[in-house]
Amino acid sequence: MAGEFSETTLNDLLRALHVRSSTHPDNPGLIALWPHVREDRMSAACTMLVNQGYPLFKVSIATTTPGTTRNGWAIRGATDTHDWRMAS
Repeated sequence: MAGEFSETTLNDLLRALHVRSSTHPDNPGLIALWPHVREDRMSAACTMLVNQGYPLFKVSIATTTPGTTRNGWAIRGATDTHDWRMAS
């Protein structure tokens, strides 16, 4: 869906993915970025970023229920050339 996510929202998502991967390297995935990227739209937002060249990938995130996981997204490497802290 074109225009579903603003540039600001996508930048915020990139920032959150970088923060998550640097502060939780053993569990770097995010399921959503509230309130702008709901869990059911996370795949669409992350696919947009992948198509822009960002090194995102799908991850499984453990839940409190043994043996079950949820789908999430993470970013490879905490040091890419894009300054993700820049506001749009």
